[in-house]
Amino acid sequence: TTSVVYKLHPVKNLCEFSFSITDFSEATFWNTETVYKWIDLLVESAPNIDNKWGGYWGLTWGIFYFEGTEEETKASKFYTDIQSLGSISDNFRCADSYFTIRGGPDDMTTDTTGQPEFNIASRLVPLDFVKNSPDKMKEILKWFVPNGFHTFNYIVGGEMMNVGTSDTAVHPVMRQSVFQIETFDERLIEKLREELPDSAAGFNHAAKDEPDWENQFWGDNLDRLRDMKQKYDPDNRFNCWHCVGYLENPNPESASYKISSYLAIIFSIFHFFATSF
Repeated sequence: TTSVVYKLHPVKNLCEFSFSITDFSEATFWNTETVYKWIDLLVESAPNIDNKWGGYWGLTWGIFYFEGTEEETKASKFYTDIQSLGSISDNFRCADSYFTIRGGPDDMTTDTTGQPEFNIASRLVPLDFVKNSPDKMKEILKWFVPNGFHTFNYIVGGEMMNVGTSDTAVHPVMRQSVFQIETFDERLIEKLREELPDSAAGFNHAAKDEPDWENQFWGDNLDRLRDMKQKYDPDNRFNCWHCVGYLENPNPESASYKISSYLAIIFSIFHFFATSF
């Protein structure tokens, strides 16, 4: 039998604050003053940012969410510090939940997936690295500006740091990180792997060709997960790309291989008749 446990949390008011830097030209990189001020602010704020903040950021923008009222959000030091950057355009709104603020059941959108040429990769940035080496963190992000530029990053941390490193499947570094940086240029991810060799990849946005992917995804949890895989799926019925126990060339005599082959044949026949008449 299979069981699922759901944990529901009370709906709480949420405010969304987004901004973009207006005096920077990506085409010419002619003015980086405000961009560099934003990088400095972010790195200096991250170790002490209120746990009520979360969201996404790039080198010239941010989309952040604060659990609280409009008055509480605008009184937050992180909000007032961003406003002090000067050359920004910004938007602000509040709603009764994250679900509502993202558009609710009718207007919520997300990114298209399954793009073979979408060269995404990610790296977790531990809180201790940002606290102990803030100048190095700033240097890395400022190096990004002329060397690939595009990133889509997360503020992580907060309550998830209170979960034990072996309580779930994710890499233990996830429980110790303050940023997850997503890159779209090979130069950027190589820079992060070089500067953060003892960190890990963010599983949900990992590279399709992530080196040493099993250790990068699960770290010290890998052996435990392999044991569970062997216990509950000894025939590797669930053999998927970059899953625990993934085999690129599974045993052709295994049940999972035969089932997947039969399903592929059935789908091909169905597709032929569906498109031929």
